[in-house]
Amino acid sequence: MVLVLGLVLAWWLRNSFDATSGAADMSSPDELVVLMEQASDPPSNPAAQAPPIAELTSEKALEQFKQRTRYPATTRRIAADSHDLLNPGARYEQRRKLPGDKSDPDLDWDVLFTADRFFVRGKEPLLVSLQLWHEGEQVLPGHVTMLAETVTAKSRSKAVRLVTQVDGSARTAVFTPNDHWPEYVGQVRVTAEFSAQGLEQQQGSLDFFFTAAKRIPAVFTGRIFDRLDDGDLLFDVEVDVKLPGTYRIDGSLIDSSGLPFGWARFEGQLSTGSALISLRYYGLLFHDAQATGPYTLRNLHGARLRPGDTPHKEDMPELMDDYTTTSVYALSRFRTDINNSPRRQRMIEMYEEAIRRGVKLTDPAYTGNE
Repeated sequence: MVLVLGLVLAWWLRNSFDATSGAADMSSPDELVVLMEQASDPPSNPAAQAPPIAELTSEKALEQFKQRTRYPATTRRIAADSHDLLNPGARYEQRRKLPGDKSDPDLDWDVLFTADRFFVRGKEPLLVSLQLWHEGEQVLPGHVTMLAETVTAKSRSKAVRLVTQVDGSARTAVFTPNDHWPEYVGQVRVTAEFSAQGLEQQQGSLDFFFTAAKRIPAVFTGRIFDRLDDGDLLFDVEVDVKLPGTYRIDGSLIDSSGLPFGWARFEGQLSTGSALISLRYYGLLFHDAQATGPYTLRNLHGARLRPGDTPHKEDMPELMDDYTTTSVYALSRFRTDINNSPRRQRMIEMYEEAIRRGVKLTDPAYTGNE
């Protein structure tokens, strides 16, 4: 049997739902991904089986790997549908059907419990909203109670009761975590209990990640400079570092027509004080996207990493202002060569050897190319 990726299952309990959400993390696998023939028993629950992976020819899998590693790992091509990179911290809860019970298995109620962001930094407020529908018609939730609490591996804080208000057909609450936990960094959970006429009491929860004002590790000063370097476009970004450590900083690039086409990442050590970090957009990216300038740097955000610790990072406040390059930068000034690194060559050789041995290859995930 072909080994396939696991399907994430949502388990619903009677009178309970979970709206926990997070922003997607990006990984850079270092191993050749293959489909191996295995002898294994099928799952006892047919509904738990993952959908079949579309079979690729080995040659097509290799070609996809080559296309996805044309640039260094710190540059990536994006598009308008690259939601996680263009909207860092956005939430993706959707309207969900409430589970029925034995007396009314076809209970026709839907709920949307969400917030306006996943990452909250410093003194930023969070807007939480709760909406209900019955047989397709929106209904104002009644008897609503919302409680917020910090959640760590060992304990939880004393819950804070949120003040809710009616906003059209929704119940909302504006909540500033820093007012209650000015030195906390980590997970915060908001739990809501509610009911409506014809609907007994329900409960749901959602989580977000909070970095208190006193735990902000660094801030962007707003000073940015652009330049060409060896056929690549660089943005030198000034950062006021309060806590030394390893930092990861990302930014998206927009062309003159307003279309997103590039993403870049800095990751490295920063010392306390003023520092300049560089986001490098590999030159071939501009030719592949046929992107013309001037170019706009957007969604600049970052964090101090805490590998092996809980929580694993401390967030920086996002820079809200865009930065537009001081020059148009003609396409002819950007490099056109593929970043044919030794690692990329080794991976291609591994793919080619797998093809010679007759091993089936999966659709390759994004991988770094250093």
